[in-house]
Amino acid sequence: VFVEITLNRYDDHALEVFGASLARIPEVIEAHLVTGEYDYLVKVAVAGTRDYERFLRERLYRIEGIRHTRSTFALRAMKQSIGVDPLEIP
Repeated sequence: VFVEITLNRYDDHALEVFGASLARIPEVIEAHLVTGEYDYLVKVAVAGTRDYERFLRERLYRIEGIRHTRSTFALRAMKQSIGVDPLEIP
């Protein structure tokens, strides 16, 4: 599941606390501070929709400072690369 997250505040302390909170959640396998309409793009691994609902209620929504989230479920991975060095791409 890809989760777009918008925070209430954007100061350094709020971003640091939120990022540290995400890092402690085992279901979060990637978290990126991004530009655009939302603040974070987070990749979450769960077994299904019931586990995702539990993740939202028991983990993510307990982090202070979240204003809005939007979730997108990946149906199929079209490409996955691990360990690509961008300096070696022609």
